[in-house]
Amino acid sequence: MFLRLGIFLYLLAFSVSAQSSMSRLFTAAKQFEIQTMPKPSWAELETPVLFRAAWLSDLHITDETSEALVRQACEQVSADLKVDFTFISGDNCGLPATALQDIVGESLDLRRQLWLKDFLDRHLPGGYEIIPGDNWPWAFERVFGAEKKSFSYAGFRFIFFTPDEQAPAQEGCLVYADDSLHWLEGQLRSNQRCPTVVITHEPLYPPCFLDAPRLQQALAEQSQVLAVFSGHLHLDLEFKATAHWQQFCAPAIGRSHRPGFKLLSFTGDKILLESYEWQEEANRFVAVDKWQKVDIPAELQVGLPTMRPEGGFIKQDIQGMPARERRKNTALGARAAELSSMSMAFVLQLMLGGFLRK
Repeated sequence: MFLRLGIFLYLLAFSVSAQSSMSRLFTAAKQFEIQTMPKPSWAELETPVLFRAAWLSDLHITDETSEALVRQACEQVSADLKVDFTFISGDNCGLPATALQDIVGESLDLRRQLWLKDFLDRHLPGGYEIIPGDNWPWAFERVFGAEKKSFSYAGFRFIFFTPDEQAPAQEGCLVYADDSLHWLEGQLRSNQRCPTVVITHEPLYPPCFLDAPRLQQALAEQSQVLAVFSGHLHLDLEFKATAHWQQFCAPAIGRSHRPGFKLLSFTGDKILLESYEWQEEANRFVAVDKWQKVDIPAELQVGLPTMRPEGGFIKQDIQGMPARERRKNTALGARAAELSSMSMAFVLQLMLGGFLRK
């Protein structure tokens, strides 16, 4: 098991710096995705569901086929699942100029973001939160506002956090500005009694971008942080990153061997994750026998409500950094070898941990 995992992550170390090796990554990684299973006892919720959220990632709307898949997911989320809100963790819209001729804007980047906002407003009328990924992030802030934001909902804290600079066409070469990390640290200090989830595009674990270690360090002593929800890898993965937080990676919708999204049920003692995957014969996304969970420690359950109020909850204590443009920094491309080294260290860490547990 750990030898195979080591081989997969060894390939991952090189995939982040060599786009041509992505096919090798997916071939190796498929066997490590979350698998179907008999429904475990802990998936039977014993406490009331406070609210539900849908988690979509890597929409990759680039043509009519991918647009149709995303539309179907959004309509099911809104009409069938009736979630309280949806969050989208990046890599959103890369439509070509020929598909955006009716959109007015001085650049292709801006037209993509304008088209995307109109699309989501129509198909997710219940509301959504969105961040950009490393693909097509340009002009995001001009249409959607701040990339870095947070709010409380039913006693839970949600923090959306993205890099500030990236080297275009260099996978994983992204970093944070110092003031962004300072803002994040302030958010964490101010909400130490709230069970907290962090939403990023690139996973921290495995480290899929240059500043993943800086963000890991910022979360290291914040025991209220229970989960990091990320996309980027287009695979359904889960890792126990530290004693107090787990890394979840969502499957992609628009570009995946198994398009899917997640339904999250928040209760007073856990977050239950359920999976919906595209079924060609049904022509829709269908619930599959996959369950994941995040346990909420007793000390963080104290401030949570016990019941859902009539009319539901509202977002509170909304915070955000001023919107600003992501900076293109080609010099970051020279640091690609650092990313490969971090990934290799991650491989060795997991393999050694596996041997020690035997």
